[in-house]
Amino acid sequence: VFGERGLEGIAATNDRGIFVSVTPPADQLDPQKPDAPEEEDEGGSGVRLYESLYETAMKNDLPRETVEELIRIFGYDVDFQRRASQGDSFEIFYGADDESGTPEILYPSLTVGGESRRVYRYQGEDGTVDFFDESGRSLKKFLIRKPISDGILRSGFGSRFHPILGYSRPHTGVDWANRIGTPIIAAGNGTVIKAEWDSGYGRRIELQHTNGYVTAYSHLSGFAKGITPGRRIQQGQVIGYLGNTGLSTGPHLHYEVIINGSFVDPLKIRLPRGRELEGRGLAEFKRQREQVDDLMAHASASASLAQRAELR
Repeated sequence: VFGERGLEGIAATNDRGIFVSVTPPADQLDPQKPDAPEEEDEGGSGVRLYESLYETAMKNDLPRETVEELIRIFGYDVDFQRRASQGDSFEIFYGADDESGTPEILYPSLTVGGESRRVYRYQGEDGTVDFFDESGRSLKKFLIRKPISDGILRSGFGSRFHPILGYSRPHTGVDWANRIGTPIIAAGNGTVIKAEWDSGYGRRIELQHTNGYVTAYSHLSGFAKGITPGRRIQQGQVIGYLGNTGLSTGPHLHYEVIINGSFVDPLKIRLPRGRELEGRGLAEFKRQREQVDDLMAHASASASLAQRAELR
């Protein structure tokens, strides 16, 4: 949207066809204030959800590792950089291993913007532990749309005027700006097929995922330890660090998604969800879910295992 002051707002459709706000650079929103701080006000006013979660957890004596696990569980579905608003809350039912004393989350729920997400811990026959909703569906998505913990969207997908080359050409990804050294994470499980200097891309990593998907991360300042071709990578693993290498006018991550050789918009592609339990696995999950429900039903309101807090 353009007005008397120039660019006043940007919106884009997500994979559900719903328009969402995209925060333009502050210097474009107000030409009179080129150095104005850049903020994303979507989701209310006040502190970031991420900060509020930690602050609330500390006030309620929740172990830090439990909060970190909570963020990992819901990080596929929740933007923790949005601002906390009234009514946002979380609930955790957890226990501790008798031998190690390590907190073990059995049931977490998170309500953000009026939408509640409830999941249960499930340990499969192979010993792996994951979290699923009441119906046995994972919150995990095939790929993470934003493979950086915090960043400002500087440039979207599509044709644009290149600031260095001086002419318009396709912009095959999206740019997330932040400080040099900001950790970059793998958007999904996959294998490293490139981790090297690549001309104008600077230091670049390419990951091969299933079903013909490739993700690429460019202009990095460096690679994480052990990131070499052929290495298997897990979703969320740190693979490199934001930089300003190659043809770049400032520190940022240029992130691309390539499907069967064609570039697609990382912010708009439809992403398949994680696995859905069925058969024996689903039956065992329901048994474990009912066991947790029984434990919560019999827990007293003052029990240290059950805590509820409102985010402020």
